[in-house]
Amino acid sequence: MIIIINKWKKKLLNLVTALILIIAFALAIPVFTGKLYHLVPALSGWFQEEHPSGNPLRVEQDEKTTKFDQVMDQFVIKLQDFYYEERN
Repeated sequence: MIIIINKWKKKLLNLVTALILIIAFALAIPVFTGKLYHLVPALSGWFQEEHPSGNPLRVEQDEKTTKFDQVMDQFVIKLQDFYYEERN
């Protein structure tokens, strides 16, 4: 029994092309995941549970405070005090 397929070269070429693309994507996904490990939130630990310290007024300590940050903090506090005095 002989099966005749019309345009078999074109169909075979399309099948080979599809297989090559599938294999390329299957090999590329682990490479990209490895390169983006520290950038992707789901893989880098951004969703790790934070345990409370027990202090409700806890403030993050920023080790890289600059003079500009300190001046801005003082300005904001003075501005808040000014508006608080104006309302009373």
